[in-house]
Amino acid sequence: MLESTTNQASGLLALAPQQGPRLMAVVSHGDDRAELPLLWRICAALVDFGYAVTVLDATVCESEANPGLEQMLECNYSRMAESLDAPAWTVVPAARGVQGLCAIPAQKSHNLSRLGRMFPHDGVVILYSNAEWLVALLGESECSPLLPVSSQKNSLMTSYLALKRLLKNGKLQPTVVNLAQNQRAVAVSLSECAKTFLDYDVKPINIRTLTEESFSGGDVPLLALRLLEGALALANTDSLPMTGLGSRVDRPQPFLSH
Repeated sequence: MLESTTNQASGLLALAPQQGPRLMAVVSHGDDRAELPLLWRICAALVDFGYAVTVLDATVCESEANPGLEQMLECNYSRMAESLDAPAWTVVPAARGVQGLCAIPAQKSHNLSRLGRMFPHDGVVILYSNAEWLVALLGESECSPLLPVSSQKNSLMTSYLALKRLLKNGKLQPTVVNLAQNQRAVAVSLSECAKTFLDYDVKPINIRTLTEESFSGGDVPLLALRLLEGALALANTDSLPMTGLGSRVDRPQPFLSH
């Protein structure tokens, strides 16, 4: 479980100036029944902290009927902050756009700067993507992608493979969150595999269940703050406003599917 911190830095975190929007990452490894509820709760916590939040969902392809990051990159648009009466965040289809950004690894810094120009200067961008694309876009950076693990069938195997790719190919050390009902069994198994085959110590953060009650305390907000502290600051420049891409999500239900 996460321990509450009361130091001055954590108390003033939300007031600290930042250079452009902040980029976080959540690993998609096929366990969306664990990944999505946690992602939405983190979004809700960040909105409660006062941030404009955009999720780049690289598990969903853009289309003419549902445009997203690909169209934003083609038109060099930017998104300005919007005033809403109720807390909400934006979900943008991003599979083709992210894949395009990953196609030229040598332009990694330039690609991150392009993302920085598309979103509110004081906002948070969360990239929800497979490990391969996260490595291509964020490899060897200080980003610590969130890697959820649950009791779902094959979650242990797919999370281990994602962990291996992040560590070996991208030099990225993920924040592992254990959502398994049998926390000890899953955490021990993942830790043993990582230590034996990757020479890496996994220190998972345990969240017991995905029920509404389990998120009513301080675990998820503290996790959101931890991710915020390690987020990448993206370069940002003045640009034209953009409308019409993405979809608003107001307090989604715990389980969503694509």
